[in-house]
Amino acid sequence: MSGYGDTIVKWQLLGLGLSLAVSTAAPALAVAPASVDAGDNVAWSKVVENPFDGKVVYDRNYKSGFVFVSSWSKNGIGVTYNRIGSRFIGYDTGFGYSGFGFGRYRKGFGLGLGLFSDIEPVYNYYLTESVPDSISLAIGGKIYTYKDGPVSPELAVALASAPSGNIAIRLIWDDGRTKDTEIGKDTVKAWKTVFQPL
Repeated sequence: MSGYGDTIVKWQLLGLGLSLAVSTAAPALAVAPASVDAGDNVAWSKVVENPFDGKVVYDRNYKSGFVFVSSWSKNGIGVTYNRIGSRFIGYDTGFGYSGFGFGRYRKGFGLGLGLFSDIEPVYNYYLTESVPDSISLAIGGKIYTYKDGPVSPELAVALASAPSGNIAIRLIWDDGRTKDTEIGKDTVKAWKTVFQPL
């Protein structure tokens, strides 16, 4: 989310060479997936006009091990939860020479040209994408739950009048799993425009 800034580390996280994407989304979803991906070139946490949704704001939240992306419009809320993991798959043995600055390790000018090996663990990075069945938002001491379809008038009022700052959100899957995260202050500020009454 823009409130946290877009750092190089975040982009490195997305560019780890994710070699496997696994979808665990159920065939019949309640909440729709976000209409954008974390790497898309969109105006994050700013109100934009979308030909399908009208006024919309996109949010992304990076935390250790996951990326959460959401899209917010009166027509509906879309969320996608991406968990980043790794599996150890073996070792890579590289060979090189020491002395005279050759090989993988430069040891400067020396007299010997001894052969050495370097064993490095190799990991397969993967992304598991899922869409929760519902989301709950804690706004002004009250809990609001969203499942699907257009945003209800009650939730729209709550979003438009949310206090400044980050808003806690809970993702809920039908199998009982939950994940707590938050929506950044800049997206919360944009809600005031997206969800304002006509």
